[in-house]
Amino acid sequence: MAVDGNYDWIVVGSGVSGLSGALWASRHGLKTLLIEKASVVGGATAYSYGSLWVPNNLLEREAGIEDSEEDAITYMRYLSGGFADEAHLITYVREAPRAIEELLGWGVKLRLIEGVADHYFPIAPGSQKRGRMLEAVPMLRKQLPAEAPPLQQSPYMPEGISWTDAIRLGGLGNRFSWDQEKVKEASSYYAAGQGLVAALLRACLEDSVTIRVDMPATRLLVEQGRVVGVEAASAGEVRSKYGVFLATGGYESNRELVRAFQWFPETVSHYPPTQTGDGMVLAMEIGAAIRVIPVTLASMVGYWIPHTDGTKEFHSAGIQELAYPHSMVVNGEGRRFADESFFQAFTVKLREFDVLNKHRYKNIPCYLIFDAQFARRYPFAGNPPGAPVSAWVTRAGSWSELAKLLHIDGEQLERTVAAFNGEARAGRDPEFGRGATSWGRSVGDPRHPVNANVAPLEQPPFYGVELFPTESSSAGLHTDVSGRVLHVRGRVIEGLYAGGVVTARTAYGAGYQAGYSLASGIILARLAVRHAVGTTAFYPIR
Repeated sequence: MAVDGNYDWIVVGSGVSGLSGALWASRHGLKTLLIEKASVVGGATAYSYGSLWVPNNLLEREAGIEDSEEDAITYMRYLSGGFADEAHLITYVREAPRAIEELLGWGVKLRLIEGVADHYFPIAPGSQKRGRMLEAVPMLRKQLPAEAPPLQQSPYMPEGISWTDAIRLGGLGNRFSWDQEKVKEASSYYAAGQGLVAALLRACLEDSVTIRVDMPATRLLVEQGRVVGVEAASAGEVRSKYGVFLATGGYESNRELVRAFQWFPETVSHYPPTQTGDGMVLAMEIGAAIRVIPVTLASMVGYWIPHTDGTKEFHSAGIQELAYPHSMVVNGEGRRFADESFFQAFTVKLREFDVLNKHRYKNIPCYLIFDAQFARRYPFAGNPPGAPVSAWVTRAGSWSELAKLLHIDGEQLERTVAAFNGEARAGRDPEFGRGATSWGRSVGDPRHPVNANVAPLEQPPFYGVELFPTESSSAGLHTDVSGRVLHVRGRVIEGLYAGGVVTARTAYGAGYQAGYSLASGIILARLAVRHAVGTTAFYPIR
C-alpha cells in the first residue's frame, strides 16, 4: 500500500518500542508512519513472554506494595556489574513508572504478575518479592480491528497463555499437566508478548497511526547533517518533520554481526529471522556510534530438532529440559561444569577458555544427557512426557556406549554420573548447588521430592543431544538519555532517535532481569518523542 511522502514522525520497526514510539507521537498530535520489513508485526516482542520490569509503579501502589526509587537503583546497580551508565540507569528507574502510568491512562491494560519476584535475583540488595513485574492483560483476538496486520507468532508460549495463566496452571515446567480446557479457552486471546503487541497495535490504529508491513527501510535521508526521513522499499523517499525513530531490534539472526560483536564465534538465533541489525546498519552508514556491553548474561543454550522435510528447528532448553531432574550437562571431557537449572550461571561457564591445552572454549561442545525416568516424566523437544523419544536423539544401553556415540570421554563420564547419582539420591548437588536458586526451582518439578531439580540418572536407555549457545545482542546504537543517537565523534545526530534492543544496554549493563529490554524500549520511545516535540508535560490520564 502506498504512503504519503511527508510525515511528522517515522518509526522503523513494530515491536514494543516501535509501537510505543508511534503511539506517543500520535498522542502528541504528530502525523505518524510506522514501517515494518516483515509481513507481520511484533518482532522479538511477540516472541517473548511479554513481561515489563517497572519499579515503584502505580499498580504496585494500588495493591498496597511498598517500593522506592532508592531500592530499584540499588538493585539495578547490583545487576549491572559496573557496566551500566549511571545516567541511563537512573533515567530508567525514574521514567519507567511515568511511562506505564501514561499507557494505563490511555487505556492500555496492564496488570501485576503475581507470584513472580525480581528474577533472576530475588535476594539481591534492593530486590522485591512482588510488584515490579507487569504484563498486558490478555485481549480477545476479535478486539483487534479488522484492518490490523497479522501478528508474529511465538514458538515459546502457547497461544493466549500469559505469565499469570502459566503460574495458575501449575508453572511452565508442568505445561503438559495443565487443564487443557482452560488452555483451549485461552487460545481466543492474545497474551504474553503477543498480548503486549496487540494492546499497543490496537491503540495505534485507534489513534490513526499509518502502519505498513513488507516495507523495509533501505536508507536514512540526511540533509545538512540532520536526518529528515527514510528511503523505504516500494515507497521511495518519505520525509519526516520531527525525526526518525529506529526500533528494529537486535542482530541475532545476522551471522556477520554476531561474529563481529558476540562472545561465541558460532551461535544459534532464538529470535525471529528478521532480527538482522537493520537499524544499526542504517545508522552506522551515517556515522552512528556503537556501544558494546562486553559482559551480558542474556545467553541460553538449546538443540536442533531435524524434520523429515530436511529442515531443522532450534529448541531453546535453558529454562526447560536443563532444569528437570534425571538430567545433567557435560562437556566433551565428560565433566559437569555448572548448575544446569540456572541458565545465567550455566552460560557464563561456557565462556571459560582453555588457554594452554585445546586453546578453545573449555565447555564447548557440551551435551544434555538424561535417562528413561526423565523421558517418562518430562517434556522433550516439544513432545509431552512419556512420548517416544524421537529417533534422531542419540541413545544407548550404557554410559560407555553413549559416550562413544557422542565422542565424549567414556571413563570420565561414568565417574561423573556415579558421583552425581551418589548425592542426587538424597536430592543434593554439593559440587554446583543445583536447585539452590528460587528461579531454578520454579522451572523444575515442584512435585519431585526433596529437590525440584535433582534426581539420579540410572535407568536405561540413556540419551544425549549436543547443546549450542544462543545469545542476545551485546552491541547497539549509543544514545543519550533522550534516545538521540550519537555520532562516533560524540555529537548528536540530529533527527535520529532509537529505542529497544537496537540500542546498547547502557541502562542495565551486564544484568539480565526479565522485563528489562521491553520496558527500556517503552521508556526511550516516550523520551524520544518528548524531546522531538520539546515537551516536558506528563499526562497521567486515568
